[in-house]
Amino acid sequence: MAERLSFGAAGCTERGLRTSQEDALGHEVGPVVSVFAVADGLGGHPNGDVASQAAVDSVVGLAQLPTAEAAPSLDALARNAVSAANRVVLSTGGCTTLALLLLSGPQAVVAHVGDSRVYRLRGGALVQLTEDHREERHVLNRCLGATSPDCSAEPDAQVLKSRPGDVWLLVTDGVGDTLEHDALREVLDELPAFDARWAAEELVRRALDAGSRDNCTALVVRVGGAT
Repeated sequence: MAERLSFGAAGCTERGLRTSQEDALGHEVGPVVSVFAVADGLGGHPNGDVASQAAVDSVVGLAQLPTAEAAPSLDALARNAVSAANRVVLSTGGCTTLALLLLSGPQAVVAHVGDSRVYRLRGGALVQLTEDHREERHVLNRCLGATSPDCSAEPDAQVLKSRPGDVWLLVTDGVGDTLEHDALREVLDELPAFDARWAAEELVRRALDAGSRDNCTALVVRVGGAT
């Protein structure tokens, strides 16, 4: 069995200047796989709030799968989860982005559709692990729930390593497009005694103070030692 690591995880989401809240986030530490996700319902489409929450609820449920049901690999599990989430989102009539992080022992998989992002801080260096699926500032070419041939629901996924001391960050574009890379790193690397809830709330607060006009969501995960 893979070594179990501990996690300190917390998220924050604010409506900001928007008239509705279409972001969603969720996380669950399971016996085999721990799941962390954020989603951003697409403005200009109906049921964006329902779509984003449905996507998050769908993937977070993976945390309760027993080992035998997980999948041949963590990568396959992530891809299957995104496909299942897309089917659920299609039933809502809405569209949404999805950024997903699966952690199982030293293994990690990052999968995403759209422009919600995943970062990893290791040894003081912050790396953006996802590439936005969009042709222009607000025109996505991939999202969940799309029915147009010009917009795919196919995720990008990558297998990575996770180790104690890593800090993972998932954000919607209200935070990611507003705060510069160094501003994100500064918050995540701010305190030796790391507080995930403080960091998530601080990132959202700074994005709103910097003029973000979108919903703002941040989910911060710090990997601890073996349990």
